Amino acid sequence: MVRATDGRGVFPASYAPASLVMQIVGLGLLIGTLATAREGSVAVWAVYAASFACWFVFHFLVENRPRAAGIALVLSAALPAATAGWAHDSTAVIMVSVVLGRFTAWHRPRTAALWMVVGGCLLLTLLTSAAGGAGLGDLAGYTVMLLLLTLLGLNQRQYQLRAHQAEQLLDQANLMQQEQAQVAVLGERARIAREIHDVLAHSLGALTVQLKAADSLLDNGDIDGARARVQRSNRLADDGLAEAAAAVAALRDDVIPLPDMLADLVEHFGRDHHTEVRLTTSGTVRPLPSGPVVALVRAAREALTNAAKHAPGGAVTVALDYGTDQVRLEVCNDIPRPKFVDDGPPVSGYGLTGMRERLALVGGTLETGPDDTQRSWRLAVEVAT
Repeated sequence: MVRATDGRGVFPASYAPASLVMQIVGLGLLIGTLATAREGSVAVWAVYAASFACWFVFHFLVENRPRAAGIALVLSAALPAATAGWAHDSTAVIMVSVVLGRFTAWHRPRTAALWMVVGGCLLLTLLTSAAGGAGLGDLAGYTVMLLLLTLLGLNQRQYQLRAHQAEQLLDQANLMQQEQAQVAVLGERARIAREIHDVLAHSLGALTVQLKAADSLLDNGDIDGARARVQRSNRLADDGLAEAAAAVAALRDDVIPLPDMLADLVEHFGRDHHTEVRLTTSGTVRPLPSGPVVALVRAAREALTNAAKHAPGGAVTVALDYGTDQVRLEVCNDIPRPKFVDDGPPVSGYGLTGMRERLALVGGTLETGPDDTQRSWRLAVEVAT
């Protein structure tokens, strides 16, 4: 947006047409008044000429030297006000009214200075007019004329100030939106960096442990044990690649639909652990942001890993429900022992505490514990959408 500057601040260039109209109207009124003046005094004409010159000086200096321009405009009003009582007609009063209208329409003067100038010029005009023999009717008419044009100028001033304030509020709103967008981008980058870091740190750490164990078993001649460790390492590598792919997909906002990701997870888990896993989906399926999708898949993976660790071979059910304003994921598995024990983070997860922290980042909640029958362990996750 192109803008014009002045001594007090920055005003949109859209104000220029209104200001130009006021200049043209004011100039036309001054020229018309002077052209029809019935004045025989050379001294009064000299005052009119000086006032007219100050009017032009104001418009010449208003952009670059507003203080000097303001002095010129005050002089343009004060000179005819001082000679109103000796003029042969109302030309001086009309000139004072026009100049005061322009002065009060100017946005730069402070309110106190504005009323001081208006009051001073009005008082000077009435005093000199009374001294020149003007009657009460003439003085009342002069007052009405001065106040009328002054009020018109004040109305224009208020419009400019309101427009300026609206422009400032718009700039502040745009700046706030830009800052919010930047914060959102930085937050998303931090989240993705955290996800990738967790995937790499856990996957590589678990692989290192398994491979070192396999190497130790080979040294002891336990070929079967070493083979099992290598096979376990292979599964860990596959899980790490899958989680890394999910994190990268979240970065690109190219996430596979949640039911498809859960179906793939359930299929691989059932095949790898020789476990019966049943997946059900209810409600109207709809696209979700990448953050909640990755968090829900991570929670399902954690729950399945806990089921394999604490209740191997038991049946598992995974229920996904799309509600009106939230998505709920519930994983239930049989409890072969009286009590579930969270004895540390499993090899392909980050523990229930870490899961709660990551769900909180996307507005989700986590509940764990036995169901009403005390025969199944239930993990329930809700994410607002």
